[in-house]
Amino acid sequence: YAVGMRKKLENLLSIAHYHQHDCLILSALGCGAFRNPPDHIAKLFRSVIEQYAGFFQTIIFAIIDDHNSGQRHNPEGNFKSFKDELDGQIF
Repeated sequence: YAVGMRKKLENLLSIAHYHQHDCLILSALGCGAFRNPPDHIAKLFRSVIEQYAGFFQTIIFAIIDDHNSGQRHNPEGNFKSFKDELDGQIF
């Protein structure tokens, strides 16, 4: 599934860049009801964002831990994985 998810993330950033967006607000894509592991998705996001270094002024992740958090696929919730992987990074 990693190849398909990576392609989705690349498409997301590519389309945003094509339409000249310089600020993005993103989510923990697929980490809730679709049960993707947040640590893996955060690493994929980091890798794809590194490909687009300098293309965006600001990227913000809006992540809440709700009823889909604390499950087997994300026992610590979604926020922590993204914070640990991406917080304060400059690309």
